[in-house]
Amino acid sequence: MPTTERFLDEIVLHTTAFANAVHAAGQDAPVPSCPDWTVRDLADHLGGVHRWCAGTVSRPGEKLVRRGPTDPPMPESDDDVSTWLLEGAATVTQAIRGVGDDTLVGGFGAMVPVSFWARRQCHETLVHRADAELAAGRPLLADLDPVIAADAVDEHLAMVALSAKRRTGLGADGATLHLHATDEGLGDAGEWVVTLGAEGPTIEHAHRKSDTAVRGPARGLLAVLTSRESPEAAGVDVLGAPDLLTRWREHGGV
Repeated sequence: MPTTERFLDEIVLHTTAFANAVHAAGQDAPVPSCPDWTVRDLADHLGGVHRWCAGTVSRPGEKLVRRGPTDPPMPESDDDVSTWLLEGAATVTQAIRGVGDDTLVGGFGAMVPVSFWARRQCHETLVHRADAELAAGRPLLADLDPVIAADAVDEHLAMVALSAKRRTGLGADGATLHLHATDEGLGDAGEWVVTLGAEGPTIEHAHRKSDTAVRGPARGLLAVLTSRESPEAAGVDVLGAPDLLTRWREHGGV
């Protein structure tokens, strides 16, 4: 897994690309992957999440608090919105750097090391960057490092598995989905077998014959699993029973 410092650098990188896509799309543009949102809604969400997370990691030992109004609120002009987004990224990365990796802070239902939030905010940012790029008609995540993309896939799978109780559509009789990132150098970190059991999905790093195989670059796997792109658009091959991937895309959304 990449280091906390690497994740923090990636937050800034992807926020910059996000802000550029927001500017290119225009604040009133619809977001195809978030049908009820405009680009302004999307930007307000990400900038608010960054500031909320900064507040969370600045209170070691306290439980996670519900998000309130964003302070400062998002401005109106395009240039000011870009500045506000970059300020949010700086705020959260500085807050995380201000405490040790193993310091316990509020998480989803439990206390977590602050390194959890470095990873979570990195992947939150890059997936919403994809949303903004869709709205702007730009290629998705074109410069995404395969190592970061594979880790984002890994986190996505784990988070869906942890929320299995509210994702009843992912229950099955042991059907398996093999995901294989074809980028060079990823090794075991780029392969997963997802087993859809009666209690929900279980995830393991493995390579074995499965009911469905999904192969392609890690960037493409991330875009497909999170329903930001179709397999064809993402350069991803689907072999075997395509309904298992369709089920994941329908019920494993983020």
